[in-house]
Amino acid sequence: MKKLLKITLALMMALCLQLTSFNSVHALNNDLSKAGTYQVPIKSLTSAAPIPAVQTAFAKAFGDSLEVTVNEDGKMQAIATLQNMIINLGKEYYANVLTIANGTTLSTKVEKSTQGMGGQTVDVEVPEKILFDLPQLDENNSTVLSITVDFMNTFLGGGKDYPTNVTLTLDLDNVQQLQKEYVLEDGTYNVPVDVLKENSDGQSMAAKAIESAQINVNNNEVTVTLKLKEMTIYGQTASVDKMEYQLKDGTYQEATIIEEENGHPTKVQFKLDQNVKLTNVKFYYGGSNRGATARLSLDLDHLTKVIPSRFNQDGTYSVDVALWNATSDKASMAAAALDSKAKIIVKDGKATMYISTKEMSFGTIKASLQEFYIGSAQEGYKNHSATIIEKDTQGNPTLWSFELPHEDEYINVMMNPHVAMMGNMDLEARIKVDYSTLTYISDKTELETNTKKEDPKENNQNQASNTATENKTETTKDSQQESQAVKTGDQAPITMMSVLGMISLFMFVVLQKKYEA
Repeated sequence: MKKLLKITLALMMALCLQLTSFNSVHALNNDLSKAGTYQVPIKSLTSAAPIPAVQTAFAKAFGDSLEVTVNEDGKMQAIATLQNMIINLGKEYYANVLTIANGTTLSTKVEKSTQGMGGQTVDVEVPEKILFDLPQLDENNSTVLSITVDFMNTFLGGGKDYPTNVTLTLDLDNVQQLQKEYVLEDGTYNVPVDVLKENSDGQSMAAKAIESAQINVNNNEVTVTLKLKEMTIYGQTASVDKMEYQLKDGTYQEATIIEEENGHPTKVQFKLDQNVKLTNVKFYYGGSNRGATARLSLDLDHLTKVIPSRFNQDGTYSVDVALWNATSDKASMAAAALDSKAKIIVKDGKATMYISTKEMSFGTIKASLQEFYIGSAQEGYKNHSATIIEKDTQGNPTLWSFELPHEDEYINVMMNPHVAMMGNMDLEARIKVDYSTLTYISDKTELETNTKKEDPKENNQNQASNTATENKTETTKDSQQESQAVKTGDQAPITMMSVLGMISLFMFVVLQKKYEA
């Protein structure tokens, strides 16, 4: 019963979409009141001359249609693509339109022209396209234009302009809005997408079936990939069975299904026949053979380029890395703590980096990295702790992992070696990743290790607690030894020199820390 209801609702939805499209057609194609550029068929072009042969020749002087642009204020301008005329008066006379009142010649061409009734026919340069102001149309969608024709100028004007009137009647029932054609750079782009009603800018119900859109451009040939989803109507869900798109010649072609789920496409792909924003499409639902017509809107003015991943397949990669200063293009003071080789394991498209660390020295102080975060001080790094994978026999971390935040050359990090004299501070640095050394090693998508993976936050907390206890123990031990040395007096000079040395080292590190990571 539920299945029957679902099918019925899908059919109703398809019917509603069709009815909406039909209503839109009758609502829009009756005038040129909306701003835009249109292709308008010419119903007739009639010369005021009473000679039938002249009227026949003039009928196709402007071709089959005009390109009409309507401005926001309602003013109309038209572009006429002019045709060579043949006036048959027992003998063929060639003629060409030279001017249209309030017009400007946009381009020229070479055509045949007869120089009067007894004149020769020669090749001359004449207008090809003329832009002119289109006067207000009357109730018959007609207007009168004043034009000049080379043959008429010679025959009736004695070589001077001889204006003649023609009545232009437009077919407003078959107006088509023209679109800008785009020239796009090669690449892959995410593109904002919508589905509009067939002949209005209102959103179609079919818009609910589109999740996202992406285009790939190669030599200005555009391939569109649409990600589809279930759509809900009256509390029930329906899925697209197939989609068709319209070609320049008006025919429809089915989009290629490249992914599907439960018998329904989840991704379809097709090539644009014209690189324009709006493409007529048909969606089919619920097994219906009647497609719901709409317009797919691709916002080609607001493309977001997709940067291809450096990792073209799942598996294990190696890459050279270095610990770099947070702000200067040079090695960090703690650069020796980072192994120069790192692994990146990609699984299901997700990249995880594994880096090894070792003991580092600050003068006479030796320390190991205890806390490691991805991000900078301005990025809330505490919520992005790297995971400790392995430790040495003293419990110091030696292998860390973290999800790659991006594939750029530098990764902002925060590190803390837990050195008490340095204030036990988190220090800024960058990991420099030399992707020119990226090498595919194997198809393994798991790290081989005998150490149990631990929670990163717990690791950092435990390390901080353990280090604090160790520091306290060492401090107590040093105090006892110092006290004993004072009592005996044997170690006093050595102790004094040690204290002075430690103070000097502390000041050196503090000053360096202002400039180094």
